[in-house]
This record gives sequence, C-alpha cells and structure tokens, in this order.
Amino acid sequence: MTHRMLLEFAYRVFPPPHMKPISSPIASIPAKSPLGRQARVIRFTILLSAWIAVGAMPGTVSGQAPAGLLTSRDELSAAATQADQSRNPMQAAAIRQRLRDGDFQVGDRILLTVVSDAAHSDTLVVREGRVLDLPGKAVLPLSGVLRSELKDRVTAEVLKYVKAEEVNVTPLTRIAVLGEVVRPGYFAVRADIPITDAIMLAGGPTSAADIDRTVVKRASLEYRSAEETRQAVAKGLTLDQLGLSAGDELIVGRRRQFINQSFVAAVGMVASLAALFFAAHR
Repeated sequence: MTHRMLLEFAYRVFPPPHMKPISSPIASIPAKSPLGRQARVIRFTILLSAWIAVGAMPGTVSGQAPAGLLTSRDELSAAATQADQSRNPMQAAAIRQRLRDGDFQVGDRILLTVVSDAAHSDTLVVREGRVLDLPGKAVLPLSGVLRSELKDRVTAEVLKYVKAEEVNVTPLTRIAVLGEVVRPGYFAVRADIPITDAIMLAGGPTSAADIDRTVVKRASLEYRSAEETRQAVAKGLTLDQLGLSAGDELIVGRRRQFINQSFVAAVGMVASLAALFFAAHR
C-alpha cells in the first residue's frame, strides 16, 4: 500500500469532523459513546502511522524542515491580530513576546551539519546571553530570532569562515508530553514535527486517552484549549505552528468515566460480603 493510499484509507474510514463520513460500521458509531471514543483513538493511530510513513519517504533531507512547517514572522503577526480579534489576550501577548524575544532560550540545543568535503555534524547549545558559538569562532546572537529564521542566520555566518556546499540547521525544543500517554516525560524534539509525532515519542495514547481533550499548558496555565489543540491535530500542525516553546506541557486528555471506579470496587466488595453471608446461613 502506497503512502497516498494509506492516507486515503484512514480518512475514508475515520473522516475528520469537517468531512462527511462514508457508510461504514466504524464511521457510524456515535462520537460521544465509549466505542466512539475508542474509534477516535484508532483513527488517531492510523493517521499517525500514515504521517510517519510519509515523513519517512525517500528524498527527505535529514535536518531540513519542509517549507511552511516553521512559522514565519509575518504569520505570527497575523496570528497576534487574530488573537486580539478573538478576544484572547493571553495568546496575543504570548505571540507578541515571541516576536520580540525570539524562540530560543539558554540551554536549547541546535543540530548543525556542515557539508564540504564530508559532512560534519555537531550539537550546539545556546549559552548565557542567548548566543550560539559557531564554527570558526563566530558568535551568533539569538535574541529576537525565530526558528524559521535560524537557518538563514546560521548559514550566512558559517559561510564567512567555512567553505561549505550545504548547511543544515535543526532547532530542538524541550517539551513535556504528559497525561494519557504510555511513557510521559520531557523530550527534546524537532520543532517542525507534527503534534502527533510528539505524542508518539511518549509511547502514544493509552486506552483511556481522549485526544479531543488534549491541552497545552505554559507555567501551569492553559495556553491552548482542548478545541484549539484538537483542530491543530486534525490539520497536522507542527509544534512550532501551535506555538510551543521550551518548558510547555502537552497534556493528553482522559476520557470521562460515567461510573466512578472506587464506587464500582465498593459495590463489588459489598456483593462479595453479601454472598459470603448468605452462603454461611444456608
């Protein structure tokens, strides 16, 4: 099965909310039922496999982000205006701070590959003062620099000191993937990967996960709502496009339980004691 066929199959059997579902037993399951939630998890897994397969196709250059997966300064400015119009001051302020301060913090890692007679790779660390030490003893200030602007800045500086055929730059972002995932924790990930790939780095969703209830938190406050994150996942947006930065938490939601498990356990215990009582008095 080709990558295109795999994607078409996933979308036909488990269509996104904006698409009319085809007539199939799985597509006809009510969205709010337990089976409906399980179907969404299955759809997520199939779509995720398709996205990973497409991302692994030959011809993709390692470390080279496809165009559009890192948000430009113009796109961020437009997003800030839209956030103002939507009366979301927290989001608008966060975007403007990003435009002012840039994407990089002390301790962030950047993968650099310089191709000349051979490929030379190194992992660079943003040091105090938000500066980056480059080959040839060059120092590049990163204050106010966005991830989408990094490659051009680094390439221009490296070529002043090194004769190279190609320069590849990959910024990494350390985020937490928590909640209903198999292996929750902190991960240093490429900023241009889809949100779904970040979830899979944490082992993927658990059987109790409800992807539609996933949120993003920043400094213990909700930065992206469940609806915003759901739409981002459906559109295949990257971490950068959703505006995640170092230290943010991507928290996969848990589906609602209509019967409390503690109550079920208590009822079971009472039933067992009742059965023992009646057996002893027969």
